[in-house]
Amino acid sequence: MFGARRWCATASLLAQVVFTGPAFGSDSTSTVVVSSNISDVRLTRALVLIRGELSALGVDLQMRVADSPDAPALPDATNDRLTLDVQDGQIVVRVFLAGAQAPLVESVDLDGPDVTAEVIAVRAVEALRAARLLPSPSQRAAAPKPPAEHPPAEHPPAEHPPAEHPPAEHPSAAANASPVPTLQLSLGPSFVQNSQGLPQLSAQAAVLIGPSWGFVALGAEGSLTGLDFERSAGSAQISRRRLFLQLGGRARVTQAWEVSARGGVSYLHYGATGMAEAGYQAQELQHGTGALSLSFGGAYYFVRALGVYLDVSGLVAFDAARVRLADENVVTLDRPSLALGFGVLLGPF
Repeated sequence: MFGARRWCATASLLAQVVFTGPAFGSDSTSTVVVSSNISDVRLTRALVLIRGELSALGVDLQMRVADSPDAPALPDATNDRLTLDVQDGQIVVRVFLAGAQAPLVESVDLDGPDVTAEVIAVRAVEALRAARLLPSPSQRAAAPKPPAEHPPAEHPPAEHPPAEHPPAEHPSAAANASPVPTLQLSLGPSFVQNSQGLPQLSAQAAVLIGPSWGFVALGAEGSLTGLDFERSAGSAQISRRRLFLQLGGRARVTQAWEVSARGGVSYLHYGATGMAEAGYQAQELQHGTGALSLSFGGAYYFVRALGVYLDVSGLVAFDAARVRLADENVVTLDRPSLALGFGVLLGPF
């Protein structure tokens, strides 16, 4: 918000704020004049905050427009004066006590990352408070002179540390990260490729249960199209179904991206239907076997309960099914097979 700005010395409005009421210094006047040589939203808010700070001490407030926006900041014989000017990229705060010729000066970096209206107001009020704690000109004139043989002790000018403001708190990336739901449902198609034939389209569904770093997956898969083989003796169409139980691990690489790996056991069931040419006999056969599977993949989460996934997996059957047409061994299924799956991840909202 505080980028580089071009300040115009001839501002359209120069506001002076006159505070009347009890002073908060031991020997101070009851009137404070606050002025600025610029018209800006930040400085206007700072003037309002200065007014509120002094009003909390019982100071009455009056506001009036200055006669000239270019009037120099001069000391006042009867009132204390507080000026806020912009010079050389800094906001310069000067405090002239009534009757004083030299001001107390504070400066604030104009383009500082934490320079807000609140910071400007605090620095201005603290400068006024510090100036009023110093001896007034009348007190210094009435003070007795020390003996000639002892030169007066020199006191270093009072140093006023800048007001400390706690750094703004920024929520960490870990707090923004959406945790993975404990219960998820994955739905989507998969393409299974054996050593022979075209990829077989299947549908897959699974339930995933576990914390953000691991899970147990229980699911099923069934072919939507048959795996067709044709020879001179006839043709065969193979269907394939699978039940699986897997253990997996997962990790978030960013707030939305996740990688995972899993492995487990499967039960495969095949159904074969044949059509024979003349002189051959067709059969319908069923076959079941166990298998081991391993997969790697990733997921992208749009929100905590909705994401998409992509998996690449491999499977090896224990008692692999062999497709034979007449005297020809056509293919051995799932020894091994590769699959590509994708779909959606759904969790409770």
